Amino acid sequence: MEKEAWVVNVEGEEVRLRYLRHSACKNCGACFVLGNSLGEQEIVLPKNELDLKQGDRVTVGFNSTSLLRAGFLVYAVPLVLFLLGYLGGARLGDFLWGAVWAEVSGVIGGALALVLTYFSLHIYDRRLRKLPHYQPQITRVLERTLS
Repeated sequence: MEKEAWVVNVEGEEVRLRYLRHSACKNCGACFVLGNSLGEQEIVLPKNELDLKQGDRVTVGFNSTSLLRAGFLVYAVPLVLFLLGYLGGARLGDFLWGAVWAEVSGVIGGALALVLTYFSLHIYDRRLRKLPHYQPQITRVLERTLS
């Protein structure tokens, strides 16, 4: 995912960027990672590694490997652990209470595994947010100002 942005201000090591959200992706929600509000323009604070100046036009994006890894964590891991929780709960229910309660205990086990998975991912997300791989980065400079 890449966005075109303009340098609004440079303060030491940090650059303040502004970009316009496209109408096609307005309801997606993925752009909220790059900004702070629900408005048409979002602001980003990455590090100034390319000697940017106010008025420069740049491209901001995420590392594609990090996006794939994050997508796997959010979608595949909860699904697999829900199925394992369901199967474990069904087996335990069948063993303890018989075949009548196997289905109910399977649903309870799956729901419990899903809640624990999302709680664990929430805690793990706090740690991942601090890593540079999961932060927006300026990928290239499209146009430099003359000043």
